[in-house]
Amino acid sequence: MRIAVASTGEDLGAQISPVFGRCSYFVFVNVDDGEIKDFKALKNPAISQSGGAGIKAAEIIANEKADVVISGAVGPNAFEVLKQFGIKVHKIVTGTVEHNVEFLIDGKLEEIQGPEAMKTGRGMGRGMGQRR
Repeated sequence: MRIAVASTGEDLGAQISPVFGRCSYFVFVNVDDGEIKDFKALKNPAISQSGGAGIKAAEIIANEKADVVISGAVGPNAFEVLKQFGIKVHKIVTGTVEHNVEFLIDGKLEEIQGPEAMKTGRGMGRGMGQRR
């Protein structure tokens, strides 16, 4: 099984990313017989896109032949692309890439059945918090 993990860094000890399309790295972990065999990190080129970052990230995951994604919020367009390629998406738990992969191997990560967006309404918005 090949697992793509949205990450803040480029190794198994890196923290998991709470976002998918604009995560810093994807760590691709190969698992065989319930054990981590090897991994490869790829800097996410979609991070700086003005739009469509999730779709681009999903295409990268598909091109890398991942079977499963472990990530924070996956938007509707990215989720649809992953679904079209038959790639399952699992929720994250706080911790490292390795910790999340081990949880997946042990069947402890919940599969996401639909897109999830980041919570909204907490930022300052275009008005930058100023009342007019």
